Amino acid sequence: MAKILITLLGTGRSADGETAKNEYIGTDYVIDNKKYKDKKFVSSAIIEHFGINKVFIIGTNKSMWDNIAQYFEADDDTILTILYLKERGTLSQEDLKALNKSIDRKLSENGSKCYIIQDSDNKDALWKIFEKLLEIVDTIHKEDEVYFDITHLFRSVSVMTMILADLGISTDKFKLGGLFYGLLKKNTPSPIVDLKIFFDFLKWNKAVYNLKKFGNSSELKALISDIVNEREIVNGFTNFSNALSIADIGAMQQSIKILKGRTAHFRAHEKRLIKFIANDLEEFIERFSKEDEVDFLFELTKWYIENQNFALAYITLAEATVSMICKQHDLPLDRSGKEEAKKILYEYGDWKSASKEQQKLNEVYRKITDIRNAIAHKTSAKSNPKNSIDNIGKYLDTIYKFYKKN
Repeated sequence: MAKILITLLGTGRSADGETAKNEYIGTDYVIDNKKYKDKKFVSSAIIEHFGINKVFIIGTNKSMWDNIAQYFEADDDTILTILYLKERGTLSQEDLKALNKSIDRKLSENGSKCYIIQDSDNKDALWKIFEKLLEIVDTIHKEDEVYFDITHLFRSVSVMTMILADLGISTDKFKLGGLFYGLLKKNTPSPIVDLKIFFDFLKWNKAVYNLKKFGNSSELKALISDIVNEREIVNGFTNFSNALSIADIGAMQQSIKILKGRTAHFRAHEKRLIKFIANDLEEFIERFSKEDEVDFLFELTKWYIENQNFALAYITLAEATVSMICKQHDLPLDRSGKEEAKKILYEYGDWKSASKEQQKLNEVYRKITDIRNAIAHKTSAKSNPKNSIDNIGKYLDTIYKFYKKN
């Protein structure tokens, strides 16, 4: 496993004759309460503190490559050549090959590399910069621990680097060691702040989103397991997610009973991040906290439609319609009761004895049953897929209005 630093290199302060060089101001940087004295580069303190053995440096042809060359103990010819080309504005990535070798020698491991990018003043330039970043990621192994220094260079590149870090974590490309920003202070040590906490927030945000959007609690379960000792809560989310994914009504309702009210545990947590997502969790659980099975089934159908899971939406809507008739005719919600309810629904098709509303319900129920059976039994429905998707909202509205009116 390699410890890798991806760092951004700026232009520093401008040279002013003999009074000021083109360089960063030296300061004492502090990481984890440990002081690194008189460092001109944030990256130098990070390299020493974490034992970095491979570095990728990104900058423009005006960045302080000559200063970097001095830090990594390049020979005088390399330093002077880089300085000359930098001042002419003609420094290229090819010209930094000798510097790459100096970095390798200093860190006692091969593979470090310097990258020249253009100004990020338009969309094409930004894409080219991102391609450079992706090129770096392609050289990184899954087991590597990657650190980012976003202190210098354009803010757009700093933001892009944060996106890259998130992408790497999300796709399991590497382990994130830290994302650092050096806060330069005068007459006092300058702290190097780890912004990795932002990614903790993104993890929780994605986990809650995946639960609310797709009913997938695997990420949330992993995060909750780290902070909650109550297995009942952890298992409750898992069981609910599993039941939701296959529309197991009984298992869902049982999980909701366990979880309802228990999410208050998150409101009382010492971490503000956990308190922040408590509302989302409670709202999601509350949405399905309906004692009445018919109300529950209608709400579940809406959720499946919202999330474009139309197969389970049709299966659930057909079940909701039958359960509705059971409720309205005081039939038990068991197999025999539901079979009787289906007979009643089909009798609504008799125009002589049924009201117009009942006839409409019969018409809609026959359509959704045809589509539901086609889904369940892998046969062809009378409706084509596009029409089935387009019409399910209308079918739900018709049935739900009948339910509320009767």
